[in-house]
Amino acid sequence: MTGVLDQILAPLARLAVARGVVFSDLMERLKGHYVRAAMQLAEGKPTDSRLSVMTGLQRRDIARLKEFKSKPRKPNPLTRLVALWQTDKTYAPGGTPLPLPRSGDAPSFDSLARAIRQDVHPRTFLDALEAAGTVRISADDSVQLIETAYVPLGDVQAQMAYLADNVGDHLCAATDNVLGRDPAHFERAVHYGGLTPEQIEILADRFHAGQMMLLEELSREASAMKATAPTGATARFRAGGYVYSTQGDDE
Repeated sequence: MTGVLDQILAPLARLAVARGVVFSDLMERLKGHYVRAAMQLAEGKPTDSRLSVMTGLQRRDIARLKEFKSKPRKPNPLTRLVALWQTDKTYAPGGTPLPLPRSGDAPSFDSLARAIRQDVHPRTFLDALEAAGTVRISADDSVQLIETAYVPLGDVQAQMAYLADNVGDHLCAATDNVLGRDPAHFERAVHYGGLTPEQIEILADRFHAGQMMLLEELSREASAMKATAPTGATARFRAGGYVYSTQGDDE
């Protein structure tokens, strides 16, 4: 089992070192997650001794680590803004996002930004989206949506949050499947070696186009569902995709 984890731990270690996370800090958080996982998997109300056996941690650490909680993060407002732009009838009549004047009454970029956050100036949103290549400001000063998803580029904290959301949910789905969830989460991939970089580019472009079309359809449908969902509904859904390629023959 530990050998299988190498493919997960290797990129995690590379990310942690690159972002200045020292081993002792990572280990302390990992201990907390170990105890929480043991509490979830143990039958009944587990004793500290039982948790110690399950995790391999000292009993003296268990009581402290039982209080460990990871804080849920709020959704990125830029992600919410881009989603609203594509799904709200005011900003996307017929499902096509409108070019928006920067200011004025709805539909405008200012009104869209204010619908997401009242305490953040719309120009702050606009600058971040333009820097990420998500929007373009035209010669007539209108704002056009040119990417259907906000992917942070220069903002390290936003990049890390984006990674945590997507990789975290993917790993949760895969883990549930390995542990026997029924029905299993959908998880499929295509893998081929012995290709040229040019061939990989063709495959990646095709996947990107097809995946974005599907995700846009799902986003519109989910937005319509959410508008009619009963008050207090809490179920959460995420679907995504990825492309990874290497130039070597080490895989």
